[in-house]
Amino acid sequence: MTSRTIIRYHDLDEIQREFLKYAPSYAQKEAAEAIWKVRELQSQGVIRDGVYYIVLIDLVDSTKFSAEHGNDAIKSRIEQFVTASFNALNNSQKSNVGLFVKEIGDAALYIFQHFPDILRWKGELDKALSIFSKSGMPPFVVRTCIHIGEVSLHGVNPLSLAVSQTFKMEKSVRGGDIVLTDPAYCVAWPSIARAYHGFRAYGTVELDGFTKPVELHQLVLHDTEDIQRIAEEELD
Repeated sequence: MTSRTIIRYHDLDEIQREFLKYAPSYAQKEAAEAIWKVRELQSQGVIRDGVYYIVLIDLVDSTKFSAEHGNDAIKSRIEQFVTASFNALNNSQKSNVGLFVKEIGDAALYIFQHFPDILRWKGELDKALSIFSKSGMPPFVVRTCIHIGEVSLHGVNPLSLAVSQTFKMEKSVRGGDIVLTDPAYCVAWPSIARAYHGFRAYGTVELDGFTKPVELHQLVLHDTEDIQRIAEEELD
């Protein structure tokens, strides 16, 4: 079965016409000013604070790899991993914002505005890492933690409880798995066609700020091509 990526872009002129069409007659002037501010922000092309999916990817068994192959080898491996994540961001067909935040040892932190963009990016990353693995070195095993929340972007130090929560879930995720917290899952699942059978329960994790353990959900993948397939399936 073949499929194609559906990238939808929205014309701000059309949005403005619809916005003003449904705005009450007594507030047309105020409505026009409101939509103009949206257009102004769009034209500036600035990444702003707001609600994002927070994605933490990190290499599994780096300590073991370093012990077996040495410091130079693990340094090169981490550099390959992080560089591949950048290239995947450049090569994937994103429909919205995807941004590298920072590298933390053998892990990297990204933020995205659109869940299918995460899948397209992760699919490209997996393809690149599989090529590196053919060099005779052990395969790259990556755990992927996905949360959602407010992020204040300040250089390499994003200020956010949600970022801290994402790091806290890391130890609850096994290598090779893609796992979402319940808040991220509730927002993400309507964006993919196989939502109702695309996830399974993955236990819980205790996160600061939540009064009870947070449910986790694993994205179910049936083969190495499935992540791209999910991203490209068109919603009815």
